[in-house]
Amino acid sequence: MHRRDVLRAIGVALGAGSMPGLTQESYAVFQESPRLLLSEDRLRLLRREVERRNERWRQLELLIQGNARFPEPVFALALAHVASGDAALGRAAAEAIQPSTPTHQVAMAYDFCAQALPANTRQSLLARLRTALAKSLAVNARPDDVRDLTLAAVALADEAPEASARALGWVHQQWWPSIVTEIQAGRIPIPHREALPVVEILFSFQRALQLDLRESALGFFRDYPIWHLLRHYPPSFAGGENDYRVPAYSGDGEPDIDDAARSRAAELANPRFRMRGTLGAPYEFFWCNPYQPSLSYFYLPLYQHLPAFGILLARSSWEENATWLGTVDGRLQLFTEDGIRLVERGRTTRLLAVGPSSIVLEGTNAPVSGASRTDCPECERLFWVGLQPSTVYEVEIDAEEIVEATSSKHGILELDFSNRGGGGVSIRPRGGATAA
Repeated sequence: MHRRDVLRAIGVALGAGSMPGLTQESYAVFQESPRLLLSEDRLRLLRREVERRNERWRQLELLIQGNARFPEPVFALALAHVASGDAALGRAAAEAIQPSTPTHQVAMAYDFCAQALPANTRQSLLARLRTALAKSLAVNARPDDVRDLTLAAVALADEAPEASARALGWVHQQWWPSIVTEIQAGRIPIPHREALPVVEILFSFQRALQLDLRESALGFFRDYPIWHLLRHYPPSFAGGENDYRVPAYSGDGEPDIDDAARSRAAELANPRFRMRGTLGAPYEFFWCNPYQPSLSYFYLPLYQHLPAFGILLARSSWEENATWLGTVDGRLQLFTEDGIRLVERGRTTRLLAVGPSSIVLEGTNAPVSGASRTDCPECERLFWVGLQPSTVYEVEIDAEEIVEATSSKHGILELDFSNRGGGGVSIRPRGGATAA
C-alpha cells in the first residue's frame, strides 16, 4: 500500500462517528520543509526582508548579536536561520533546546534548521518529536498542548506519516469539536492568553491540509477579531521596549505584559505598538507583512453585543482617554480615567458610557412590573443592562409607537436608536404598569 493510501485509510477511520461537517479524507501533509507556519510566499517575504535590512529584521538581528536573553530562544534563532540562511544560527537554535523547551519550538528547530544540523542532532530532535506524537491528550486539553502536538505532527509528516496523520486527525475529530461545543454553549473558549496558539493551530491546518477549522463555527470566528480588539482597555501601558494594549482582566494586580505581548502577536494591528522586546520581536518579524496595506483600527466599530455569550463591549472612541465598558469573566466593568469599577445591578437608571455610536444604561428605577424612563442623546445603538433575562419589554420612544423587544438571556436589551436625534425612552415588562 502506498503512503498516500495508508494516510487516506487513517483519515477515513478517524472520521467515523465524527461531528457533521468535520470529515477529512486524508491527514497527509505534502509540502516541502520548511513548512511550519510558513507558506512559500511568506518565506520569500522573510528572506527579502533580510536582504533589504528591514527594520523588523534589524531589531531581531541586533538582539541576537547582543546575546539577548530571549524567553523563546529556539523560536527566535530558528526563525533567524530560516530567514537569513546563516547555518550558525540553525545550530544555535538546536543547542538552545532544553528539557523544558516546548515541543512546538523543538519542531521549529527540526523543520526550519534541518540542513544546518549534524545527523546526530537531527536524530535526537526526531526522537523527541516522536515521543511527543505518542503522548495522549484529553479532549479538553489546553491550546498550548494541542499546538505542540499539531506542529510536531506537521514537522514529522515525512519521517512518521502514520503517527502524524493520526495526531492531526485527533486534533480535528476530537479536540476541535470540544472547542465548537464550548462555542455552541455560549462560552468563548479562546481568551487572549491562548489566542496565539489557537491562531497557529488554525494556520497549520489551513496551510498543511487546506482545511479551515473555522467553518464549523463561522459566526463566532466572524465576530472574534472585533471581540479580541475591543476587549483591551483604552490607555496604552508603557513597557520597557514599547507600549502595549492591555487585555481586560478580572481581579487585582498589575497587567501581565507577556499576555499583552502574545495578544499583540495574535493581531499585529498597529505600527505604534511594534514589539521590540525579546519576547515580541521574533513574532513581529515573523507575522508582519509590511507590504500589505491595512486600515487603521480607528475604522473599527466602537461596540459589540454578542447575546449568545452575554458579551457587551463599548467604548466612546479609539482615543486613549476613552470611556470603556465590557463584560469580563461574567462581570461588567466600567473603565474611565478614574480607574475600573464593577457595574452592579442598581435601582437607578443612569448613563454609563456615552459615545457617538452607543449608549449604555444601567439598571432600572422602577419595580419589576413598573416602567423606567430616561433621556438619551443621539447614537446608533442603545443598550440597557441589568434587566430581567429573556423578558419581553414594551419600548416607547418619544413620538413613536410602542414596540416590543426581548432582553437577552443575560439581561441586556439592545435597541436600534439610529436616525432619531436622541429623545426620551421608556421600557416596561410586557403587561406592566404604564410609564409615568
